[in-house]
Amino acid sequence: MAIELRRLTEKAKDMDLTLVAGEGGMTNLVTWVHMAETMEATDFLDAGHLVITTGIGLTSKEDILNLIKAFHERKAAGLIINIGPFIETIPEEAFFYCNDMDFPLFVVPWKAHLAEIMHIFCFAITKEEQRMMETSAAFKNAIFFPKQEELYVVPLSQRSFRVKWNYSVTVMKVKSKEKVTEERLETLCWSIDNNLRRTTDNFAVFVNDSDIILILANITEDRLISKVRDVQANVKRILKEGENLYMGVGRLTKSVRCVYKSYNQAKAIRRLQSRGKIGEDKIFYNNLGIYRLLMGIEDRDLIKEYYNHTLKALKDYDNVNGTDLCTTLRCYLSHNGSVKDAADELFVHRNTINYKLNKIEELLGVEMSSLSARTELMIAFNLSDIM
Repeated sequence: MAIELRRLTEKAKDMDLTLVAGEGGMTNLVTWVHMAETMEATDFLDAGHLVITTGIGLTSKEDILNLIKAFHERKAAGLIINIGPFIETIPEEAFFYCNDMDFPLFVVPWKAHLAEIMHIFCFAITKEEQRMMETSAAFKNAIFFPKQEELYVVPLSQRSFRVKWNYSVTVMKVKSKEKVTEERLETLCWSIDNNLRRTTDNFAVFVNDSDIILILANITEDRLISKVRDVQANVKRILKEGENLYMGVGRLTKSVRCVYKSYNQAKAIRRLQSRGKIGEDKIFYNNLGIYRLLMGIEDRDLIKEYYNHTLKALKDYDNVNGTDLCTTLRCYLSHNGSVKDAADELFVHRNTINYKLNKIEELLGVEMSSLSARTELMIAFNLSDIM
């Protein structure tokens, strides 16, 4: 769990804690608080630690500057220096360095109780972790066990999520050539949480398997679109090279009891996007045309039965014979039955398209001249996209 440095330090605003450099890094995420006094102690630091030091053991201004640089290189979230007998003043070079690197540097007077400051910070981080774990567990129950209301209605109500509020679920997946670790997903999740918390309280964000799930509550349609677009832009900004973001947004529900429906819609949209069936701008349920209608079919056996009745024979033939009749048919249908346009897209002669269409008609027992037959086949392809 992590909390934004700006939010964390506000918890100790009465402890004479003063930011003196590196304000640009106040959005850094803090995972824990750590005391470190020497260069050797930096080996025990993890990324995201907020470091506190009194300077005991340091003998020169160069030692102070080198220690600050070492903390920054270990990706610490920031540094608090206890001004007193060991560090009376901070060298000017340290201010320049922290400002250049956006590395937050705080000072606190010797009279301050460091133990109390550490207690405040650690308690805040722990409470934040507990809040997220309990909220995410309740929403997971709402998504995967919607009929067992006792698992989520009361727990969410205790966390100020009202039953009759509207809810929308966003499902995000980050893909890369290399495996995206759970730790990486948690980091992105923390970033989304801290960015949203500046402007709204009615949300939850958590990792489930390899997805990031965001739930926005008590929100208008326009505000939902704005918030999700902001999240999309912020996540893309912090993606590493080679990482790609795919996401889908389910429609607003009438109550928390229907959260699972919004989740299923969002996941189906995300799946369509990751398969290249829709563009990255098509993330909202209301903008998906016929897919909106097809996603409303909750009977998965019915979808599979329809697909098997219309297209399975053609798919099986392609698999056995190494042909591309399914690709040819879909291209032909997407061009409203134009042989010329299909031939142009596939870079083949029109006669080749006609030959393959004749074979398709033979295998499926349909006539391509029939509008109803073409419509049924296109629907089958659309259903295969969301299967």
